[in-house]
Amino acid sequence: MAIHTPKTREDLARHLSPMRLQATVFERAVAVGAAESRTYSKGAPKSAPNMTRWYRTVEVIHEQLMLLQLDWKRSDPQNLPYFAQSDLNLGLITSSGDEFTGVAWGTPSTKNPKGSAFARRVDENGQIAMFGQPTDDGGEIDVKYLWILLYNERDGMVFLELSRPTSMAGKQIDSWSERIIFPPFDLALGAFSFEEDTEEDEGFGFTVARR
Repeated sequence: MAIHTPKTREDLARHLSPMRLQATVFERAVAVGAAESRTYSKGAPKSAPNMTRWYRTVEVIHEQLMLLQLDWKRSDPQNLPYFAQSDLNLGLITSSGDEFTGVAWGTPSTKNPKGSAFARRVDENGQIAMFGQPTDDGGEIDVKYLWILLYNERDGMVFLELSRPTSMAGKQIDSWSERIIFPPFDLALGAFSFEEDTEEDEGFGFTVARR
């Protein structure tokens, strides 16, 4: 399994650009999803915050992908929000993850059991078990490589990763072929906690002379 842990915005861009993706797509979606999940009181159903987070995360990813104008298409097979990039044969699904999401030392899984619509898109080779997916505009997209955005909030951070599944055990994914682990999203700062270059500029100085 290949695990990538980009620490700077530039490093993350180098992993996402070949997939016609940008970090801002996920940064915006995570921020909105987290904010919306906090709009409920204790009187709401227990599932409301998590479900609303997922609803809003998917919605914002949709909006941001369309704004990129990089030929991402949306479909909803069996009511599963599904994004596809036909030129690169890529598919993208969003799901909450477990406590190992976003860390290199653990193997993550989807937080909740998944239904048939989700399971059908992961076969034993980590590829889509569906071809010729119809889109809303009447076209079809062949997809070979599925990526799943996993997210999990803990300790004031939202941990997330974009990863390719290999197989499922029952109704949950149990193995991955490649993982791109994002820097944690700091809820207090409202941004990814990138380790940006903080080295001081060199080659500049001044002298204080006595008059």
